[in-house]
Order: sequence, then C-alpha cells, then structure tokens
Amino acid sequence: MVWTLLSDSADIVVECTERAREIGLNVEVRLEAETLSQALELEGPVALALLRPLDPEQLLEAAKGSVEAIVSLGDHGHRGVALDLGLFAPREVDGLIAGLAAMAFETPWRASLRSLRATDRRRLQRAALDGGPDGDLRLVYGERGLALARGATSVALGAPHAVRDAFTALASLGPTMPSMPAVEGLDASRVMDVILGPARALSDPASKTALAAYDVPLPEEVLCGSASRAATEAQRIGFPVRVTLASPDLRAWDHPDLSAEGVDNAARVRDVFRRFTALAKERTDPKRILGVVVSATTSAAALLRVRFRSIGSGVVLADVGFADPHGLAAGDRTSLVLPCRYDALEARLRRLRGHPLILAGTAAQRRRRVEELADVLLRVAAFADDWRAEVEEVRLDTVALLLGGGAEIREACVVVGEAFTRSLETGLES
Repeated sequence: MVWTLLSDSADIVVECTERAREIGLNVEVRLEAETLSQALELEGPVALALLRPLDPEQLLEAAKGSVEAIVSLGDHGHRGVALDLGLFAPREVDGLIAGLAAMAFETPWRASLRSLRATDRRRLQRAALDGGPDGDLRLVYGERGLALARGATSVALGAPHAVRDAFTALASLGPTMPSMPAVEGLDASRVMDVILGPARALSDPASKTALAAYDVPLPEEVLCGSASRAATEAQRIGFPVRVTLASPDLRAWDHPDLSAEGVDNAARVRDVFRRFTALAKERTDPKRILGVVVSATTSAAALLRVRFRSIGSGVVLADVGFADPHGLAAGDRTSLVLPCRYDALEARLRRLRGHPLILAGTAAQRRRRVEELADVLLRVAAFADDWRAEVEEVRLDTVALLLGGGAEIREACVVVGEAFTRSLETGLES
C-alpha cells in the first residue's frame, strides 16, 4: 500500500520525507496550498500533515473522502473530533509516519511487548492496550528502531515515542458511527410554534419547551409571573426550592445573583421574586422580564455544560465541560461527535481530566451513569440535527448528574438562526 501524504508546509514535507526514509516507508509526500481540496480529488489512501488545523466541518468532509490519517502540529483542540470521525490522528509527525507503517497490520496496538526491554514496555504498555505475551503479532527491535513482526514479515516503525503516539491514536479510533436516533411520536409543531420567528436566543423556559418535544429530562419547575403565584407553586412542589429569574436577556449562568438555591418558605419566595425583578429592571427592559422559574431542589454529583452544533447531516458536534467553578477555571472540556455508542461515549468522556466525577464506582454504576448522560446528549443531538436549518446552536449551560441517579437540564438556550427571515425575504422577492 502506497500512501499519499499532503502538507501545507514545506518544513513538514521535509520532515515527513526524512522520517519515512528512515523506516523505509513507501509514501509520496507533496506540498499543496489547498490541501483538503486536493486530498478530496485523490482516491486514497491519503494522509494530511498540517500546520493550519481543520475545523470540524472540514474534518467531516475529509473523513467522508479518501483521507484516513491527519496530524495538525501545535493544535490538538479538534484531535478528538478527528478520532471520533474515524481518522487516525496522532499528535506528531513521527507518530503519523509510524502509524502509517503499522497500519499494514490489523489492530497493531495489540502486539506483544514480550521482546522489549522493561523500560520500553513501560513506555508502551498504556498505548498497547491489549498487548500480551501470547499474540503472534509482536514488537521487536530492528535496525531502524522498533518494528512490528508476524512470522517472517517485519515492518519498521521507528523510535518508541513515535510508536506510543501512533498506537495510542490507533487504539482510540472511534467505532463506526451509528445513525442519528429518531424520537418516536415527535410532534414537530410543538417545536415550530416556539422557534418560528427572527434570529434570536430563546429564553430558558422557551428553550426547554422546544426541547421537551424530544423528551429530554427536565426538573419539575413552573414559570411564575407574580410573587403570589411563585409562593403557591413552591408550596405545591415542596420546599426547599430553586428560584431563578426568567428573561432571554438575563440568564442565570451570566447573572448568578439572579438565582437562589434552598429557598425554604413562601415568604422568602415572595421576597426573592420582588428582589430579582427589581434587580432585573436595572439591567434590561422590564418588558423582557418573564417572571421567575420555581424548581424542585435536587442534589448533583456533577454539573456539566454542553454546547451542540450540527456540522453535517446526521452529525452533531458536542462541546462538553464541567460547569462547576473548579472545572471552569481549569478549562476542563472536550469536543466529541454524536451520535455514538455507549462504550464509545465512555471512552470520549475519559478525555476530561475530571472524568472520575462522572465515571466513579463499579462497572455497573459507570454503565448506568453513561447511559443516563448518553440519553440526554443523544436526544438534544437529534433536536440539533432535525432543526439544523433553523437552529444554530443549543447551549445546555447546566446539566446536573443527580446523586440518586438520572440527569436533568437545569438551564438551556436554543439559538435560532436567520432561516425563517431568509425564507420570508425569498418569498417576498418571488
């Protein structure tokens, strides 16, 4: 198999050529200004080594074409997206060249490490996830560094650090992407009644109304336009309650002083209502204040913030991170592609440094938690995919994974694009 490797950098072309020559890999390396468009014209197999990274839409285009491998130097922000789309995406050029050579064998990361020194076994054991002493495929030392061998056949790979980079990426490749799930009994008119109109960001209550058609898990809550109604609903729900101002302009995420937890009696609910509306009138048009949302109080094991954006038919990009102050300060977030299977989702969540908050406990407990989160993510992804022409983005600023099991969307924002406006303008012109 002869690879065609395209790059947008002369320096990378030189480096790839040298690394391929060092291990005897047969690869045609070319410098191309329009790297992706040139790659899509080739029948493959094609690899890309880039100085300028591709965005998720371009990665999807590459994955649907003949591109099978990609490395973007100095930018790993969308490396997980490339892996999710089935692209071999190591971190460095050395790993790319080693991986292209290793792909002559099936599942090379399962190779036995028995023939290696203890130091190199330690370096590679995390990458060679299933390597063992009994496999017929093995890693050995050769004249050009490490090599993969089966019987009399041997393929040079290079230095241990390159092999580790390559094997880690190969073992992390996403499985075949399933089809976007369909929500049974969907009443599209319920969504259209909410999102129809000009480009705008919907309020939290309106966003949840649109998402509710997809049976997403929502807390027990009521939008209340008066202090007395808020107190009545709080008594019905049961104290303590959460009280949050409702306005498309003043969201609890950006205005934490307009949300109160643990409000434990009717008098306090009325007081909070009056205080929040008074503060809100100083910040926005009073006509844009809808009242407050009274919600049942629930305890969360973890708080997540997720943003969804369609990047193509049947493919949604989800940016997932922690919504608590520590997670936000640490920038602990990752991007993943939906839909995916439950086992793939667990592997993708492990990219988060704080993943033990989500994946703690026994295997059964992890499975249950991943399934609960997957249900939320897939339902919202289906919404974003079904309405990709009308909706630019869905922001779940707080998804609570509850201590007692289950999940709920505490704060949501559906951003409607200009599709309806353009449609109206087109109709008027015709």
